[in-house]
Amino acid sequence: MSNPLRGAPPEASGVSPPESKIGAAPASGDEDEAAIGRGTRHLSLRRSLVLLIIVALLPIMVLAVLQGLVRLETRRSAEIDQLSANASALADANRTILSGTATLLQSLAANPAVTGGGRGCAETLARLRNASPAYANIVAYDADGWVRCAAIGPGLPYIVQDRAWWSRVRNADHVLVSDAVWGAFTGKRVILMALPLRDAKGRFDGAVTASLDLGWLDMRLRARARPDTGVAVMSDSGQTVMANRALPPIRLATPPGTVARSRDRSGAGWTYTIVPLVMPATGQNGLHVVYASQDPPRFALAWWQTLVDFLLPVLAIMIASAAIWFGTQRMVLRWLADLQRLSLHFAAGDYRHRAVSFARAPREIRGVAASLYRMSAAIAERDRRLRESLDHQRRLAREVHHRVKNNFQVVMSLLSLQSSRLGDGEARAAIDQARRRIGALALVHRLIYDSGELASISSRTLLGALCEQLKPADLPGRRITLSCDFDDVPLDIDNAVPLTLWLVETVHNAITHGFAGRDEGRVAAQFRNHGDRASLIVTDDGIGFDPAQAPGDRPSAYGLRLIRALATQLGGSAEIQPQAEGGSAATLQFPLRALTPPLRPAIS
Repeated sequence: MSNPLRGAPPEASGVSPPESKIGAAPASGDEDEAAIGRGTRHLSLRRSLVLLIIVALLPIMVLAVLQGLVRLETRRSAEIDQLSANASALADANRTILSGTATLLQSLAANPAVTGGGRGCAETLARLRNASPAYANIVAYDADGWVRCAAIGPGLPYIVQDRAWWSRVRNADHVLVSDAVWGAFTGKRVILMALPLRDAKGRFDGAVTASLDLGWLDMRLRARARPDTGVAVMSDSGQTVMANRALPPIRLATPPGTVARSRDRSGAGWTYTIVPLVMPATGQNGLHVVYASQDPPRFALAWWQTLVDFLLPVLAIMIASAAIWFGTQRMVLRWLADLQRLSLHFAAGDYRHRAVSFARAPREIRGVAASLYRMSAAIAERDRRLRESLDHQRRLAREVHHRVKNNFQVVMSLLSLQSSRLGDGEARAAIDQARRRIGALALVHRLIYDSGELASISSRTLLGALCEQLKPADLPGRRITLSCDFDDVPLDIDNAVPLTLWLVETVHNAITHGFAGRDEGRVAAQFRNHGDRASLIVTDDGIGFDPAQAPGDRPSAYGLRLIRALATQLGGSAEIQPQAEGGSAATLQFPLRALTPPLRPAIS
């Protein structure tokens, strides 16, 4: 066989890459060297691209990115600091009111005239209530919740209606702050602050409460808020105690000192921070001050500055992309396309092809082209040797199968001669059985030789041919039929031999032992594919066979052991069981081995 690469790429023998035009097959090694452009001075591809990117991107990209990062971080830090400072100031103002009210309640708790509900109690509470617009009412209750006295009270005796809240007051050991409620006496929206009273023995003895007017607090809240900000006091229960405007959904779990983002129903963005006002405790919902700032309009000055900060890098990327697009097209892509066409010709076995001149290509591309030619020469030579070796091995394997089949035929002939000299009896039956088994082995090797497939064989072809061999001859007065139905599955050669022996053994046992005393019968063989497993079933409608009752010294017992041994060789299991409707069924189940694709010679 001639080498198709002979005289094509001198690189295969260690010659440097050619330099002249790669077109028709050159006549000498000098032309091959000239085809790839050896000796021409070129800037390397890597240095060309790096220099191009530096020239196009560095001045604009560095300046724009640094400017954008500095502005963004400065704006973000200022926004966080401003929000946190405003929220803390608002929380401190409200916390001062709550602390002053708590101090007032403690002083009232120490006043016997108030705790006892004596004379002058109502006047004292009214005077304190009128001293500050923050208080809507101040009330003293006894242990059962009846009003002892109040700055603003009903004309009739009054008991606390919200018993659940009164129960929390009874069990508290500190000042409780409620959510927003409607004052029973004032008709205003208020926050209740309650201090439980204890006698000398520590028993609950009523409470003093102060109602903070949310209308007055809301006015103070609005006075401290800018038009573009939203401030609110919210409870852990989800209630908005007071707010200067509608706010977007607020997540109260936001850690203090950090900022979070949200959107309102109109889609506008908000940035907010949260500062605790009243810490949650047993029977006490936490209160939080929320300070939110609406994002500036899209085309405000801050937005224009941010847009410019990010447009400059984009512009730089566009300029660099255009430069890289042009540069890579000129220096890389067109040469890669030529290399791809060249490799496709080589992959198809055309090692003589010269597609285009690589004389003006970058140094790396020329090196790759030269390597492809060296590789093509080495592959062509190796393919030639592999094809020759593979053809030789296939011929040897087929010849081995042919000779093994012929040897089996000779052995069968000798056994037939020997059997003809014996009379009817167990010796002749044993020789006939051995001849049938050898015939099955010879059939496997004959089919392998005929098909030319050395790694696998069709189950339908193999078992179908074996079924024809096993069909019993019609004798006068006796008619036994054999029917076969086999799925077509490629079988590994190592599986084919024990499978054929198993079928020979079970069919022979069914025909020989299954119809004693009967003139007619039917034997059926089925091979089924179950995905990664297969089954071979041989059934008959004879007298039936119980393997548990077979004496160990009878031929049927030897056959049963052989059947099980063949099943073990296949990695499966076999059993013979009587059928309910009569006869017996021999079942073989085994895994199908994954086939290794045979090595085939490449087409050149």
